[in-house]
Amino acid sequence: MTGNNSGNIESLLREHLQQDQSRLDRIEDKIDRLSDTVVALARAEEKLISLESSKTQLVDSIAEHEERLDMHEKRLNKGDVTLNSINKIFWTTLTGIIGSIVVYFFGG
Repeated sequence: MTGNNSGNIESLLREHLQQDQSRLDRIEDKIDRLSDTVVALARAEEKLISLESSKTQLVDSIAEHEERLDMHEKRLNKGDVTLNSINKIFWTTLTGIIGSIVVYFFGG
């Protein structure tokens, strides 16, 4: 009976070791998947940081362009005032010249 008991015990131990090995394999697979997920999350975080940096640079660039546009707008507005003044002077002078010609030929 001892030989049979020994065989039984060995068989039970082998079965138990196989179950443990199977369980360890499943745990190892889960750890591998978790590791892959952590790596993917780290990559995603790096991409998000890079995108945030790019966004900040774009916002700064847009702000700079807005300032330059405002500066050009002010300069154009000053030019518009000057152009209006020149236009008024031109028409006033032209009216004076035409008036002088009319008075010279018909008034005098």
